[in-house]
Amino acid sequence: CGGRPSPVTMVSAQQQQDPTTMNGGSILAMAGKECVAVAVDKRFGSGSQMITLAPRQVLTPHSHLLVGFTGLEGDVQTLYQELDLQVQSKLGRSLGFSIPNIDAESSSFPKMHKLISPKAMASLTSHILYGRRGAPYYVEPIIVGLMPSKTTAMPVSSSSSTSTSSSTQITSDAKTTMSPFLCGMDLIGAQSYSDAFVVGGTASKSLYGTAEALWEPGLEPEDLARVCGMAFQSALERDCLSGYGTIVYVLTKDRGILQYELANRND
Repeated sequence: CGGRPSPVTMVSAQQQQDPTTMNGGSILAMAGKECVAVAVDKRFGSGSQMITLAPRQVLTPHSHLLVGFTGLEGDVQTLYQELDLQVQSKLGRSLGFSIPNIDAESSSFPKMHKLISPKAMASLTSHILYGRRGAPYYVEPIIVGLMPSKTTAMPVSSSSSTSTSSSTQITSDAKTTMSPFLCGMDLIGAQSYSDAFVVGGTASKSLYGTAEALWEPGLEPEDLARVCGMAFQSALERDCLSGYGTIVYVLTKDRGILQYELANRND
C-alpha cells in the first residue's frame, strides 16, 4: 500500500494506454461560406513528457484539399507518405486523378486538368486504413476540402437593334459555388461526415463542446479563422497533451490556403 507498483502492474498499465494518444495532439475543422478552417497544435510528446515543438503534419495535394492527422507519430508519417505516393503516382494518367493538358490548337479536345476531389481522397484514405485492419495504423485522419456544388445561372439581358426591329435576348451567366467537405475517420477507416465541424485527438471531448458553442453557419474566411482559433484554444486549455501553439489553415475558393499562427499557454 503506497509503495512502488509491481512490474506486472506497470506492464498492464502500459498495455492499456491508447497508442493514438501517446504523442498527443489535436485537430479541429470547421465549415464556412465557401471556405474551410483547420486548426492544429504544435506539441509533440511521449505521454505527459514534452519532446519538441513543431507544426503538426498536414497533406495538401492542392489548394482545395487538406488532410490532417492525429495519432502515433510513426504511423502518421507512414500514412502521410503512402497517401502522397498514391496521389503522385496517379497524376498524369488518363484514368487517374489528372488528365494532361492538350494543345487546343493541334487537337479538337479542350484543355482539361482534373485534381483529386476531397471525396475521392476520403475513399482512398479509408481504403488504406481498412486494408490494415489486422495491424492498424494508430492514426485518426481528417479530410477537408471544397467541392463544386450546383451551378446557379444568373439571367442577363442584352438588347440588339436593327433597322426594322428591336429585340431583347436573355442569356445566362453561370456561377459555380463551392461547398465545404468535412470527413473524420477512426483507425480502421470508418467515415463520419459533418456539415459543421469535425474534431480529433486527445482534446476531442473538449473540442466538441467549444465548437458547438462558437460555430455558426455561413462564416466568411476571416471570421471562420477567428472562431476556429478561439474554439481550439479554449479546448486545449483543458488538455495537457495538446497545445504549445496553434496554426489555423483556411481553404478558400479563390485565394488559396491562408495560414494564421496563434499563441497558446505553455504551462
